[in-house]
Amino acid sequence: MIEKAVKKILGIEDAPKWLEREIFKKMEESGVDIQSAVNYLAPVIETVYKSNLEKYRPGGASIRKAAVFLTAELLERWGYQVEFVELFGTTLPAAVRGGNLYTPVVPIFDSKRKSLYLASKSKKYMHNVIQITTSPDVEGVLAEVIKIQKPPFYYLYTSANIRRLVDGSLPMTATVNKRYGNLYYYWKHFREKGFLVLVGREVAGIPVDILAVGLGKYAVVTDARGKKLKRLRKVVDALYLV
Repeated sequence: MIEKAVKKILGIEDAPKWLEREIFKKMEESGVDIQSAVNYLAPVIETVYKSNLEKYRPGGASIRKAAVFLTAELLERWGYQVEFVELFGTTLPAAVRGGNLYTPVVPIFDSKRKSLYLASKSKKYMHNVIQITTSPDVEGVLAEVIKIQKPPFYYLYTSANIRRLVDGSLPMTATVNKRYGNLYYYWKHFREKGFLVLVGREVAGIPVDILAVGLGKYAVVTDARGKKLKRLRKVVDALYLV
């Protein structure tokens, strides 16, 4: 209920514990309903939200780390089911073609040595693999990351006909990475709620796989343990383990 009330103001569904406490306190003091309490706290809510966005606004490095998920979103917008497969020593998004067959898509978001190596490897499989790039110096389907001031804040766009490219490729077998699939679930979950979602960030010096930023901060991790995990729980509003 609180999340829905906040969405009317910010366009994001979020209700961290600190906000719940403030809203219930206002309701008890003034006898108002949830929406009225949220409206009263709107200036505070907007200030916290804008401050968090400014602090975590993604730069080039953050966008490159999110490349596989941005590309997966692009495939889904064209109507494909997506899995993440192991190929060329890395994990890639792939369009599901049926019968355990896939068309992997190689995202190249810079022209550094590692990316050029990946590009050269995928070129050998040009009939099976699609290469999509944001760098005009790298061969492939040219795309760009669009940045906007509202959710989802950044996304991948290309004018190319992705369906023609995928359907025209020769699908291949590959090993599916379930871990990436689980992370992508959270990526989509928070993006759909209006969060700024980041990949491979640090919180209190602890690496997290997914960080969702709104009024609160929500971390998704796969390998944090022991004392680090306890410390991380103290600095985020919720922690999800996959």
